[in-house]
Amino acid sequence: MRNGKKGALELSVNTIIIIVIGVTLLTLGLLFVRNIFTQTTDLSQTAFENANRELDALGGNINEFLTISPETVRVKAGDYSGFTILIRNVEQNSYSGIVAKVTTQQEALNKGVKCVFNDDTTTKNVRTPLNTGAEDRFNLRVETGRESIGAFGCEFSLNGGGIEQSTYSIRRDITVIVS
Repeated sequence: MRNGKKGALELSVNTIIIIVIGVTLLTLGLLFVRNIFTQTTDLSQTAFENANRELDALGGNINEFLTISPETVRVKAGDYSGFTILIRNVEQNSYSGIVAKVTTQQEALNKGVKCVFNDDTTTKNVRTPLNTGAEDRFNLRVETGRESIGAFGCEFSLNGGGIEQSTYSIRRDITVIVS
């Protein structure tokens, strides 16, 4: 009878040790994942801050309706990077109902490269009305897979109606270089 109780005691000690080790590993794993997410958020914030700083450095020199900063996005395979689009009405017309859209070329999609707005959408409405001198900014993100080495393209376009003009349409290509 004593041997049966000793075995039960050993089993319960082993169970407690396994539970403690399991909880410890789970805690370490969760801390690791949290650290990874914190680092990725910091990287994306830095990329967007750099793009906005470049746009702000241009200051009053922006004389185009659509400005992309930077126009060539360099990113490491398996990582992501950001860029900023500035839409400034430099014309004498006011615009409303303009839709901004980002499209990733099929070849890029096949290699795991994707261009999206910062909230993972591909279309956004531009501020309405966009009066003379008014501006709107959008942060975009380029995501890559580990196998996506090469040069790819994304397209940013604006389409819509104007208050004083019947329609408005413009598009720009963004070069994505993955190394």
